[in-house]
Amino acid sequence: MDDETDRLQRLLDELAHLHDLALGTLELERRPVAVGEWLPGVLRPWQAAADEKRLHWEMSLPSNLPSVNVDPLRLAQVIGNLLSNAIKYTPAGGTISVTAGATEDKIWIKVSDTGPGIPNDEFDRIFTPFYRSPRQKRIAQGMGLGLSIARDLVDAHNGQLEVQSQPGVGSQFTIWLPYTTPISPESKS
Repeated sequence: MDDETDRLQRLLDELAHLHDLALGTLELERRPVAVGEWLPGVLRPWQAAADEKRLHWEMSLPSNLPSVNVDPLRLAQVIGNLLSNAIKYTPAGGTISVTAGATEDKIWIKVSDTGPGIPNDEFDRIFTPFYRSPRQKRIAQGMGLGLSIARDLVDAHNGQLEVQSQPGVGSQFTIWLPYTTPISPESKS
């Protein structure tokens, strides 16, 4: 019953997000978030879901990642949508991997799986609301909104959501987010 309630809540959240998009600009409640400290708590329930499905869980998260100026609830929704798909489409015995790191001006969070993968000709369509691949034996659960919502939320954070995939090997989604810009004493006046 709890699993069904959680699933229905996610669907309601996705529909509410579509409603937000139809009404206009998405409002974010941004604040500086230390990703290395915040991310493990976001991942904990997803790790439990992967364990329950008998998936191998791998995680590599540096604790010293810089802060980013994000809406932590919306960013958690992005990560949740990516992990939900990864867990849903990866068969038992497969692997889910979450890694994070930083470049000179951005942080990245990668969600990888060993599921069926996505054909190259579907890369653009997977981010279209309600799109579901006709080529895969997809689970009837879901409405085809998760990736569309994830991309829109990453875009709203001035970031990018990239996909790499190979049929029969798995998929990797990478979230790129700019660092928090510190406010210098000169810019406060």
